[in-house]
Amino acid sequence: MRLVQVGVGGFGQTWLGRVQRDRDASLVALVDVDEGALQAAQQETGLAGARCFNDLRVAFETVEADAVLNVTPPAVHHEVALAAFERGLHVLSEKPIAESMEHARMMVEAAEQAGRTLMVSQNYRYRPWARTMRRLLQSGEFGPPDNISVRFAKSLEFDGSFRFRMAHPLVRDMSIHHFDLMRALTGREPISVYATTWQPPWSWFEDDPCVAAIFELEGGLKAVYEGTWVTRGRETTWDGYWRVECSGAVIELRSEHVHVIPAGHPDEDAEVELAQETGSGQSAVLEEFQRAVAEGREPETSGRENLTTLAMGFAAMESSRTGRPVEIAKVVGG
Repeated sequence: MRLVQVGVGGFGQTWLGRVQRDRDASLVALVDVDEGALQAAQQETGLAGARCFNDLRVAFETVEADAVLNVTPPAVHHEVALAAFERGLHVLSEKPIAESMEHARMMVEAAEQAGRTLMVSQNYRYRPWARTMRRLLQSGEFGPPDNISVRFAKSLEFDGSFRFRMAHPLVRDMSIHHFDLMRALTGREPISVYATTWQPPWSWFEDDPCVAAIFELEGGLKAVYEGTWVTRGRETTWDGYWRVECSGAVIELRSEHVHVIPAGHPDEDAEVELAQETGSGQSAVLEEFQRAVAEGREPETSGRENLTTLAMGFAAMESSRTGRPVEIAKVVGG
């Protein structure tokens, strides 16, 4: 697959290596408005200067491509995607899919009208631990889950990053991974959320980097989420700490390891062998994107499917603002 990568600085640098290591994908053009980032990416990839552009439309007119890898800030995701669909190209986009539900729905509709694939890189779904926990939960081996607890804590400074300035940076840019995992691991869709966000006095973000939320999912399943990007204490992994209580066992994620504790036997702690996948994370996302395009099917984390995940974040923000629970279906549909 011939890819035009739009956005090559910051997190875009990570994608450059992923694409180059993929045997079925190739970079045919790089696009970025930052000349310094563009030059650095050119040196890293060895791509000819004639294939490096500051203007997306000039890139489209110059090179032959199959798809766009969109690693720009969320505020311009919809502009890049709509331009790509106009050219008949598929789009793999970084999360969040867009900065608003309106723009996200616009992207999904444009992809459908163009008959092209729109996929969102919810790469945490493709981690071996996530595949393993999903199998355990959806197999019914330990009974249906009753409640989920998730804790995420990091202390990071994004100097010069859009994350420093964006509204609700944790919910929109990081917690969206964990919200998406709630759906993926359980196979249940969210019904409502009651949440609050806040700004500790020591925070270096311009808006709230902390959140506490209670989600209700289908079947009465409750998920309690606690997240912070400005912790003063011990940090979790990027995946966070997960605890799922079922009738027959408690299933935990601790430092990327899945443990099963039989009900009533807290001293019995068995680590589960992780699923053996051909790829994980971003590499698996890129593989799924290419397979879906080749097979003419909807990818696992398509733009349409991802609307619900995006709505979980916006519903949490609305709940924090209003002080009331918010129905997620209403946010999805507008």
